[in-house]
Amino acid sequence: FLNKKIYYYIFIKIIFFIMLILSIPIFVNIINYPLGLGADKYKEGDKITAVIVLTGGAYKDLNNNWYPSINTINRSVLGNNMAKKLDVPLIIIGGNNNLSAPSESLLVSKIITNDNLILESKSKNTYQSATSLKNILFENNLDIKDNYLIITSKIHNLRTALTFKSQNYRVKIFDYKNNFNLGFSNILPNSKSYSNFNKAIYEYLGIIHYILQGYIKINLFN
Repeated sequence: FLNKKIYYYIFIKIIFFIMLILSIPIFVNIINYPLGLGADKYKEGDKITAVIVLTGGAYKDLNNNWYPSINTINRSVLGNNMAKKLDVPLIIIGGNNNLSAPSESLLVSKIITNDNLILESKSKNTYQSATSLKNILFENNLDIKDNYLIITSKIHNLRTALTFKSQNYRVKIFDYKNNFNLGFSNILPNSKSYSNFNKAIYEYLGIIHYILQGYIKINLFN
């Protein structure tokens, strides 16, 4: 097929066009937009029983010391601020895929201050976070029928919300500012768009995987 010059040039042009489109932030923002949904967004005045933070990774430095990732720190600081503002418990959920490392929730507890902090240190993915939360609520006399504010990254909102709703939680997601606009910077090619596109594909595949595993119930879309 590619031995014929005309087909070769057409193929190259198609690839170039696709790469160009994916480098423009506005197109990637369109792809990412549904991933920021999944549940009602928190609004000022909503009654919230607790704030739940899902951690987002950890790393080890050259001295073999473990630290929470920047994603984990950002989510936890935001969750801590919201919990204090609402005067409700802060629940931080997150283990660690590295068995020799401390849990991500424990790492976070060392950098924030909150007298009403609850840690979960065993879950290693979103589904395990949702299932382990039931024990936490029971142990702390919290009702699963109440409203809970979930803090995760915007791109992870959809999978998180659908997974928790499949476990019969009533959840609201944090209303991150919408970056979807037609500003000049959003129509200029940017290498970061490839990374954002890759993360979006990962999330969509993760949602498909969760549906096939039964972690997300299809009837939630009805």
